[in-house]
Amino acid sequence: MASNSDSIYNVLTYIHRHPQQVAFIQQRNSNVVTVGVPDDVPVANVDLYFPDGHLVVNRMSEDFLAMHGDLLNDFFIRTHGSKTAYRNVWITTGHVVDQRAYLVELSFE
Repeated sequence: MASNSDSIYNVLTYIHRHPQQVAFIQQRNSNVVTVGVPDDVPVANVDLYFPDGHLVVNRMSEDFLAMHGDLLNDFFIRTHGSKTAYRNVWITTGHVVDQRAYLVELSFE
């Protein structure tokens, strides 16, 4: 499953460490964080995780949540929602070619 990969972890870590290099996109849904990442950021297996003009949606495994909970919590705080916790995280990724950006969207449920 794509959401459990080191590639996804590395992109999330890049966003966390370099917030000034990415674009956080305002969303109407309070449980979602959407980020545009420059497509010149190195990503392993880019065709699998960030296909041109297509979206890939995966539910993060419980193991991924347990291993990277602190990192995911930093994104969850950005939702500014009324929920105090989450049980599931869905990740949507894709490559927006004309914007020269990778789309990363985290949905907390």
